[in-house]
Amino acid sequence: MLERSGRLTLTEAVDRLMSGDRVLVGIDFDGTLAPIVDHPDDAVPDQRALDLLEDLAKRRDIDVAVVSGRALEDLRLRLGDVPGATLMGEHGNDIGGNSPEDPLIAEATAIIEELAYSLGATVERKNKSVTFHYRNLPEEASERSLDRIRAWAEHREGVKVLEGKQVIELSTATRNKGDAIRELAGPGRVIYIGDDTTDETVFEVLGPDDIGVKVGEGPTAASHRVKDIDGVVTILTQIALASG
Repeated sequence: MLERSGRLTLTEAVDRLMSGDRVLVGIDFDGTLAPIVDHPDDAVPDQRALDLLEDLAKRRDIDVAVVSGRALEDLRLRLGDVPGATLMGEHGNDIGGNSPEDPLIAEATAIIEELAYSLGATVERKNKSVTFHYRNLPEEASERSLDRIRAWAEHREGVKVLEGKQVIELSTATRNKGDAIRELAGPGRVIYIGDDTTDETVFEVLGPDDIGVKVGEGPTAASHRVKDIDGVVTILTQIALASG
């Protein structure tokens, strides 16, 4: 279940990390706390993982942060109340408060909604970004849609294209998950768990005393890897045991 990387297994690395000072446990939502589903509105966190996360957030030697590409309110709706945990939406850019509508994102949303309506795809609207979910589309329709979205973004200064697992997102946000986690942790140590390309921004800024855990397959800068959410539950259990 837990992959060996270098001289230490993940279990050994967690034990070593938790033997020191305060640790930030950072984690993604979709594909990490919750299984990937065909429609984003159907995502529900694994109850075992959620119970462990709530327990860790109560401990004096641990800080917990959930960083998702979802809007903060959507993330709160799916996680419920996790006392002591920091929740951040839009890859760390949505931390609460009201933001004025971004005209570039409004334009991007109109284009993506037109595509989604004609194809039966799903659109996820947020303050600083809009996401096109094409998991259920035929490959040819997906490629045509992606080409149009990329072409539109190419000629809009300040618009970034983020691509993940059957999603493409257009964003005017200025921070990424790595910025958010590094800022929250300060000089402290971090263990971060995530499954998608946006989580690589965290893995890439972790130090030699930190732990990055990639969930699933694919290239990664993370130091360790687990297969699935069962592996995530195993890690969170190990963290709880090591901090007890």
